[in-house]
Amino acid sequence: MLSLLIVEDQPAVREVVAEIAGELSEDAKVTQVGSLEEARAALTSEQWGGLITDMSLGDGNVLELIAKLNEEGVMMPPTILMSGFLTSARMAQALQLGIEHVLAKPFAPDVLLECLEKMLSQHPEAAAPAVKPKRPIRSADRLLPEMFEMDRRMGLVYRMFDEIPAHHDVSSVCASALNLAVEVVHAKGGYLAFFERNQHKLVMVAQQGIGDVETSCSLDATHFKTLISGEEELIQSSDEAPGGECWPGLNEPHHIAIPVRLQGVCMGVLCLLEPASKTVLKSETKQILGLLVKELDTLLDNRAVHAALADNMRETLIALVRSLEARDRYTRDHSGRVGALSAVFAEDLGLEPDHVDLIRTGGLLHDIGKCGIPDAVLLKPGRYSDEEFAIMKAHPAIGDNILQNMDTMVRERLMLRHHHERYDGLGYPDQLAGEDIPFEARIVCVADAIDAMTTHRVYRMARPLSFCLEQLKKGSGTQFDPRVVEVAIAAIERGVVHTQAEAQHELEGVMPISALITVKTEVRNYG
Repeated sequence: MLSLLIVEDQPAVREVVAEIAGELSEDAKVTQVGSLEEARAALTSEQWGGLITDMSLGDGNVLELIAKLNEEGVMMPPTILMSGFLTSARMAQALQLGIEHVLAKPFAPDVLLECLEKMLSQHPEAAAPAVKPKRPIRSADRLLPEMFEMDRRMGLVYRMFDEIPAHHDVSSVCASALNLAVEVVHAKGGYLAFFERNQHKLVMVAQQGIGDVETSCSLDATHFKTLISGEEELIQSSDEAPGGECWPGLNEPHHIAIPVRLQGVCMGVLCLLEPASKTVLKSETKQILGLLVKELDTLLDNRAVHAALADNMRETLIALVRSLEARDRYTRDHSGRVGALSAVFAEDLGLEPDHVDLIRTGGLLHDIGKCGIPDAVLLKPGRYSDEEFAIMKAHPAIGDNILQNMDTMVRERLMLRHHHERYDGLGYPDQLAGEDIPFEARIVCVADAIDAMTTHRVYRMARPLSFCLEQLKKGSGTQFDPRVVEVAIAAIERGVVHTQAEAQHELEGVMPISALITVKTEVRNYG
């Protein structure tokens, strides 16, 4: 039997890679792990016919792990390395470690399958039985490219909150931020310049790939006055709208420029030269650049670095959730309502104000992991197939991964990861049960389910409160914590919760449409 180990920290990507690898043979045994710690345990405990691994995981770089295992005398299996951030140095390190097969993300499913076949043919001792006949179009053919693009964006966000804060001096922080911005838009180079108001000039503090130019120039020599004044948030030149000069001596016709602020005041310009796409930036790319300059804002304010960092991270993440929900009118403001309702339940449970605020934040952020779910699934106009639902179920673990390097948000992480656990242990992602589920997550779980039931979805109208009460009572002790259900029912009965249909029809002065719909009662995992 061929045994393959897959190491990938993005659950949705890991599932699809496992599906593709499973096509090698009916007898192929595919095992998945999501961290270097799990990978080390698997590689040291048994022999594997092949290893498929991402390079950068949430808890480190796999090349460093392989180097350590080599030093310890652990026999490594034939390996395929996947990465969206391949540098010449990393490629050289991979070759030095004996890794001959490297796949740059994104790649098509068949490319991975062909690479597997080639790798195993070079290692007869690990070779699989004959490859099964090629199937028709896989779901992975449609979803994998989007997943890799999401994976790339998530990697950029991880690095933003991990690599940049690791630098302590201003010049290193700026250079690291510029390097990341260049990667975001696949630019050939760029610069970060601060504005000296008393001399009305821009001074470069970091540059990449632009050659030998003066490090300062008059603001009037550029066309960035509107950025510095706050009149514009972004300037993007193109063949149709070339704009003005972005710096004396630089002849690149295409560039993107955004303002960099400190405590709300424009302090400079981030300019990226010759981006890969000459068309209007996608909204997701703008969001990542926006996150980046907000991170700079925090890190460059050395008067209250730690307090500002925690605050800015929280607000930035909340803003990311709001922008994510704004794409779908059926889930718009969902997280805000869940946060507010979670806080009500926390107060009714007698928790301290600081604890209530913590739970409100957890409710606000509970679905942030959905930014790692492909739009083809997230925005599907209808019910999910089993396969699509399996992909959607990855969002709690993705949310956990986003916060894992933020030591100021440890308790919020638990709410993100466990808000879909069930009291009877049949939830996900870890099948925790009862008191093993963090109490804060049990509160958010009930608030999330109530909001899901009482708001419109693309496949059904909002349920009436009577239905909501019935489902809470049915789910008490199985899906939900009975203590939280008790305060939730009390809150509903005193008028804290309103269905979306009722709220709309109260404004319109007509009977709620929910009263005209025959509702089939069924127990399901709402949210």
